[in-house]
Amino acid sequence: MSADGTRAANRTAMEKVSSTDFSTGAQLTPEQFEDFMSEVRERSTVLQQARMVPVTAESGQIPRVSVGSRLLRSVSEGGSTGKNSISSGDIPYATSKVSLPWEQTWEATNEIIDSPEATVRQLFIQRFGADLEILASVGDTGSANAFEQIEDGWLVRADARLSSSNEVDHQSAAVNKTLFSDMRTAMPQRFRERQTPVYVMSDAQKQAYKDYLTDRSTAAGDAMLMTGDEPTPFGAEIVTPLGWPDDRALFTSMENLLYIVQDDMRVKSTEDSERNVMNDVERIYNMLAKIDFEIGQEEGVVSASNIAAP
Repeated sequence: MSADGTRAANRTAMEKVSSTDFSTGAQLTPEQFEDFMSEVRERSTVLQQARMVPVTAESGQIPRVSVGSRLLRSVSEGGSTGKNSISSGDIPYATSKVSLPWEQTWEATNEIIDSPEATVRQLFIQRFGADLEILASVGDTGSANAFEQIEDGWLVRADARLSSSNEVDHQSAAVNKTLFSDMRTAMPQRFRERQTPVYVMSDAQKQAYKDYLTDRSTAAGDAMLMTGDEPTPFGAEIVTPLGWPDDRALFTSMENLLYIVQDDMRVKSTEDSERNVMNDVERIYNMLAKIDFEIGQEEGVVSASNIAAP
């Protein structure tokens, strides 16, 4: 992009937020929060498809309406039928505070052609979106890894709540059509009918399945080799979140996977500190947010484990 193009892009970005977006102690307004999270979602296919739930409180309940059962009933002339009730409930959530610190050196600041704060804002959007997606994949409060223990992700939530009938043990076999068939069969029919489930797995396993198909003399394999078609086992898309472990997979609707972000998001910056002077740091930025990951309907999720490494 040319210098003029970069300046124009930065001006456009700054029109969405005020200069206080990165001032000391600034809290994003509702409009700024909406713009920020909209851009986060635009940069991630997974976060676009999953269900984002903005909340105002650190913890609480999210209303839930289940898929339920069929509601259609027969009725004779002059007769009546009983009323159907919709199965509903609440999803409890409790957010965890996260920090995203960023050090800007003097050289890096000078390399930014125009509107450094707009450029830094884009860096925050990229990093927050990527980290949010990875944490949704590997988050585990019982982990020894500092990043993973921030919050339980979708796999840990599934392991804690799914019944044995919704779990598939692939017995250390490589990814193949049997895995997808077993997961599809394990999902209750009403969820397959009323939702659009997808397979969630690592990108490496998706590539392994492509190799599995292209090694066979089939039309699907030929299409992938010739046109780059994506595999859709039994008509379902394969979604590959960043950081997803190779030995696990889920079968569910992406709208059933929730990520919760409290709208009390703050961005701070400072250029007046001893550390800045001594360490050649021009400015220190930090963003504070509160997040959580939940599953909407446990019955609508199938989990697979013990998938062989690709």
